[in-house]
Amino acid sequence: MPLLRYYMTGHGLGHASRSCQVLQALCARHPRIRREVVTDTPVWFLSANLPPNTPVHQRALDIGVCQGDSLEMNLPVTVAAWERLLAAAPDLLAAETADLLRCGVDLVVTDVAALPCAAAAAAGIPAVILSNFTWDWIYEGFLDEEPGFAAAIAWQREAYHQARLGLRLPFPGPLPVAEMIDLPLVARRSRRPKAEVRQAIGVGAGEQLALLSFGGFGLEGASLEGLGELTGWVLLAEDPLVAINRRLRPLPPGIAYADLVNAADVVVTKPGYGIVAECLAHRTAVLYTPRGNFREQPLLIAGLKRYGRALEIDNPSLRRGDFREKFDQLLALPQPAENLTTDGSEVAADHLARLLC
Repeated sequence: MPLLRYYMTGHGLGHASRSCQVLQALCARHPRIRREVVTDTPVWFLSANLPPNTPVHQRALDIGVCQGDSLEMNLPVTVAAWERLLAAAPDLLAAETADLLRCGVDLVVTDVAALPCAAAAAAGIPAVILSNFTWDWIYEGFLDEEPGFAAAIAWQREAYHQARLGLRLPFPGPLPVAEMIDLPLVARRSRRPKAEVRQAIGVGAGEQLALLSFGGFGLEGASLEGLGELTGWVLLAEDPLVAINRRLRPLPPGIAYADLVNAADVVVTKPGYGIVAECLAHRTAVLYTPRGNFREQPLLIAGLKRYGRALEIDNPSLRRGDFREKFDQLLALPQPAENLTTDGSEVAADHLARLLC
């Protein structure tokens, strides 16, 4: 039985979310393929989203972007982290290559660390990049501010070029791979009726529901004092935000996150692939705030505005919780005529299975 090893970056939760969806589809559609995961994604998230009995090896092979919270990137700290990783890279690469051979891995998939591509090539097995961007392209956008990224970009680009195939998600930047296949949207999908979920949460007749989604890095320094002006709204958020303002309710236990996205009238967030994909899949309106000079951001915003209903709120207004006017404007927007297909995880699973035949 063939063995697939899936590498997930621990940056935020969007990469892990979509990776888990692909692995769920692979398990359901191609049960003969064995699978294992290498990541530094939090165990609590993997436990809730991976297929049962999926072995997980906790190790970090990339950096992503170091952040103080969901909206603040720390580029000098990211460069320093990369300097340490590059110093360790020869040993890490040798160890990962040896481990691939020892475990008898037949196919490597990465979203979206670069080192696994080089390790797979050294081990003589194919590697697939499954993503909408690679980190060398993201870091390239920071070069004017932080020239120290140049070494990391060069090292990563050489590693990425050793991948055999790119499975490219919607809203992509350039992927440094010779062969490319475009995928439909990969997103977690609700499995419970909207009305049932709203009733379980306690959303009353005539009330509306907003979900504040900043789970990957949180939202430091927010007062959210403006939430007191929001009458007729039930407001859900992760525990760190709930501690800031008593108008917020904690996420209800036992209800999947995709069910909450589907049940919500509005999701308040920053543009990240996972939450953008889930909002588009469920046609939920989005109030988004910028996250700095992150190259993926304009692509996601363009997708939101083409296929969904979305408005921008600036960072200070977001941290104050000045949502009332924006919520009214959002709910008045019509649904767009265009829609995206959301079977990307199934399509990706089938492509990966063919590579193992």
